[in-house]
Amino acid sequence: MSISLSGLLKTVCLIALAFTVCGCRNESSSMDLKNCPIEHEREFGGIYIKITIADFLDLGYHFGDCVRLEFSNGYVIEELPFYSGYYVPEKEELLVGYPGYPYIKAAINNGDDLWLTAGLKESDTVSITLVDAGRYGAIQEARDMQSDDIRENYESDEIFANFRPIRGGSLKENLIYRASSPVDDTYNRASYADRLSEKNGIRLIVNLSDSEETLADRMDSVSPSEYLQNLYDQKLILLPGINTQYGSTELKTRLASVLLEMCSHEGPYLIHCALGKDRTGFVCALLEMLAGASYQEILDDYMLTYHNFYHVTSDGTPAKYQTVVSETFIPLIHYIVDADVDLTSADLVPYAEAYLRAGGLSDAQVQFIKNTITK
Repeated sequence: MSISLSGLLKTVCLIALAFTVCGCRNESSSMDLKNCPIEHEREFGGIYIKITIADFLDLGYHFGDCVRLEFSNGYVIEELPFYSGYYVPEKEELLVGYPGYPYIKAAINNGDDLWLTAGLKESDTVSITLVDAGRYGAIQEARDMQSDDIRENYESDEIFANFRPIRGGSLKENLIYRASSPVDDTYNRASYADRLSEKNGIRLIVNLSDSEETLADRMDSVSPSEYLQNLYDQKLILLPGINTQYGSTELKTRLASVLLEMCSHEGPYLIHCALGKDRTGFVCALLEMLAGASYQEILDDYMLTYHNFYHVTSDGTPAKYQTVVSETFIPLIHYIVDADVDLTSADLVPYAEAYLRAGGLSDAQVQFIKNTITK
């Protein structure tokens, strides 16, 4: 059998690619990843392992696998689930290939910064080996939800941008809106959220996901409307720097402070993170609770995001719906409400008030926020 020169070169290139990905050398015939560079992910806390999700999957790994991580400083995690989302209970470790991340990431879900826990420095590396293929496949399948970023696949701009007013209890109508980001176009939704904000007369934005530096970069890159540029220039985009450490004193303090500042301005207000799902969902639940919304009203608003993005409903996809409720929504609410409380029957207002007081607000300041957002 003869092989052309071009065919031989192509074969050599494919072999080289199989052994070297993103600066990480796969030195065995297995899919082990050796001595891969790492980087501190500081916004939420964790370890970026500098190989893209696609390249890691190309090595032969699959979401739902169990892997072992060994860092060059000697820190080892023997058995770690690899998921496409944060599908582990809070305070547990995982390896995640979350859509939009530049690399795979090792982290503690809503817990301490794994980078600090592991005592790492930028010169350290990590090696990854497969422990058990598909061990967590059933969990991955139940919780994996994918949306697309094509406007034509959604019924309206509002659904595509996850844009809506929050309701429940005695909340004033059309005062507080939630949405995906009008400045972060990672998911192709920024211009839609921008236009809808202007259409609904938003006068102040609480941006939960950006710092001053990242917001300035985004404003330069997305060609914002004149309306949005004016809000930015007038410093009417507040940047509390909220992560997902909902139970931490630091987050409570930042959140209480920004809500107090928000209410010192005239509404309507917009609250957003990247997709208007996780951090936005928590903040909106807190405000709904403060306004006297029932458990069911809070749940319905929270799950509407999953309907908008993933077509998850209690009737159409009951298994996925119940998984989100039990594994995501209820743990989120328990950052505010004690774990032994019957959420379906309890008066939730005192818990929201206590959360804000734990963030440093006085009784008078909490009452001021309530008076501002309620009828």
